[in-house]
Amino acid sequence: MIETIIPSIPSIVIITALAVAFGLILSIAFIKLRVRQDPRVEKVLEALPGANCAACGMPGCSAYATRIVEEKYDIDLCPVGGSETAAKIAAIMGIEGAGAMAAVRARVRCRGGIAETTSRFFYEGPRDCAAADGIMGGYKTCGYGCLGFGDCERACPFGAITMNDNGLPEVDTALCTGCGLCVKACPRGIIILSPEPNDIYVMCCNQEPARVMKQGCGVGCIACKLCEKACREMFAGREPGRDPASIEPAIRVDNFLARINYDLCVQCYRCVEVCPVPVINPLSRSKKFAASARKSAGAADPIRQEKP
Repeated sequence: MIETIIPSIPSIVIITALAVAFGLILSIAFIKLRVRQDPRVEKVLEALPGANCAACGMPGCSAYATRIVEEKYDIDLCPVGGSETAAKIAAIMGIEGAGAMAAVRARVRCRGGIAETTSRFFYEGPRDCAAADGIMGGYKTCGYGCLGFGDCERACPFGAITMNDNGLPEVDTALCTGCGLCVKACPRGIIILSPEPNDIYVMCCNQEPARVMKQGCGVGCIACKLCEKACREMFAGREPGRDPASIEPAIRVDNFLARINYDLCVQCYRCVEVCPVPVINPLSRSKKFAASARKSAGAADPIRQEKP
């Protein structure tokens, strides 16, 4: 009975010896085979902002730091840290800095909210833009505009995007880091990243003739080309004697939609001022917007309504 409960002493000795031997072998293997991490990885990780937003294309800041040190990845892929972070990493890696990184911010290219658009059918599916877009191309008559379910808002790790009461995303530029995750999340590509200092952008993505576009949205680009004309005239004024037709404007209407070339744009706001919709941001600079505001102010003032 006792021999059944308590193994023989020789068995205990053999098992213990084998355990010690295997432990020793594993310890030696760990020491011999372990990969020593380059100390620069930790330093680069400390230089990164720690947002782990994956905007650099890596799963997180740790993965990016490892790639920089071990695989010589570009040091300027972090839009959150920007030029300052790139300069710190350059110093750690002992390489020449990447130079100034152009700051960008997310811009919403749509004004067609609940009040301005029509629907083709009543949608009762998941409150998700990607899911809604997958059902017959979306419930809205406009096949290019915002679907309003906030995929971009949920994708933003910085709380820079919120959905307003009209079903459109609004970007807080003070919080936006230009990481581009909202751009990737939008199934219709209505969000772009544009240079931070330049607040001009077209708030429409529709590429159909005005007569078709207006069936689904009342505030889209009508491809009138007044913006293109105004831009060309502005450049012509700066270069007297040059044929205006030979001038490349910063804004062009292509495929029924105005598009801005930020490499040429000098932010004169001529295109914004002449837009008859208006559909080019900042709307407050539009002549039509200003006229409408004055009219509304006059209607609200009972004294101005009195006849002389």
